[in-house]
Amino acid sequence: MVAKLRSWSSNTSFANNVLFIGIPTILLLTLIVLGFMAEGSQQFSMLANSFVHGHTYFLSSIGGVGQDPVLYRGHVYWDDGFFPAVVLMPFVAFFNLFHIFFYQGYLKWMFVVLTAYFIFKLAQHFKYTVKDSLVLVFGFMLATVYMGVNTVSSGWLFAQIITTFLLFWALYEYYHQRKWWLIGLLCGFIFLTRIPAASIGIFFLLTILVAKYSWKKKFINLVWLGSFVVIGIILIASYNYQRFGNPFNNGNYYQEISTASAEARSMGLLSIDHIPTNLYTFLLRGPSTVLKSSSSWSLKPPYISNNELGMSIFITSPLFIYLLTRKWSSYSRETRFLLLSSLISLIILLLYYGDGADQFGYRYSLDFLPELYVVFMIMYRKFNRQLSTGMNSLILASGLFNFYLVLSYIRW
Repeated sequence: MVAKLRSWSSNTSFANNVLFIGIPTILLLTLIVLGFMAEGSQQFSMLANSFVHGHTYFLSSIGGVGQDPVLYRGHVYWDDGFFPAVVLMPFVAFFNLFHIFFYQGYLKWMFVVLTAYFIFKLAQHFKYTVKDSLVLVFGFMLATVYMGVNTVSSGWLFAQIITTFLLFWALYEYYHQRKWWLIGLLCGFIFLTRIPAASIGIFFLLTILVAKYSWKKKFINLVWLGSFVVIGIILIASYNYQRFGNPFNNGNYYQEISTASAEARSMGLLSIDHIPTNLYTFLLRGPSTVLKSSSSWSLKPPYISNNELGMSIFITSPLFIYLLTRKWSSYSRETRFLLLSSLISLIILLLYYGDGADQFGYRYSLDFLPELYVVFMIMYRKFNRQLSTGMNSLILASGLFNFYLVLSYIRW
């Protein structure tokens, strides 16, 4: 009888591993293959080439409306943070020796793998088993909007790959050794890539202020944290001044964009008028329906597809609903600080005129999703010894559903 029970338990464990580890692994490997086939716009590789040649403007055309060119005094610039281009510079310079273009996608997967490593190590820190830690890696890779940016290698999405990697690295360092000089450096890099994501610095600032050690040590840590952010601000200001003669102008007003985007921008780059639309996308917008014809309301296969305007976080990442089931009193001070830094980032994004389209899910949420995911890992472990069958199933189902929608997002 005991032998039969052991055999049943072993078979159940094997089936669970195949279901919750094997299938996600196949999905992720499939995305890697698709990612190499779905190279998008290459603005950062092209900008890196410009930097290599000593220029801040593109040396060749990046295309018109839809590629977000910034036209100013006869040159074409890029309005995003320049750090991803700096990362690419050594590789672009080396490939230039052989007259070969270096695609962003060549390097993208290194950052995806390192992001997975940091998620795994964080899960281990929170005392999850090896199996559950792997499932949590898949949870972020497949069951969130991250699936969209790690599949297509366009310029905007490459910046978010870098940002997500830096955010998880900074959080890993905080829970690992707390080298404040390194955390400060990472925050500076984040600021030079995606400014809204730099709100993670609020979390680190607050944790230093409430820490139980001397004010002298707090001051030193604050200097380490803040100095690199200040350097980042100076670099961005200098970069803007060199291009447009104004340290506060990143060229956004000179950007060639669609009529709809221009109409939104006319209400202000940051405005409360943009909140309803962005909030609707973040919380409520659903997938697009596939109709038999433009004059029909009848559906045809595949019935629903990715909505390029974005989709609700509860559609792409239903695991975050778990956070809403916990009482506020159960959240520790640390998790509240993480939520506060996420909220500040979200507010900035909701005020912004852009909606992130063409996208999978609300991709701008990646500016704070790593913090939110760490809160999820902390809170779930606080109330559960391990991932339940239900949570495992939710992560798997969400990953499969996202994969289904991502197939209609990819432009071949």
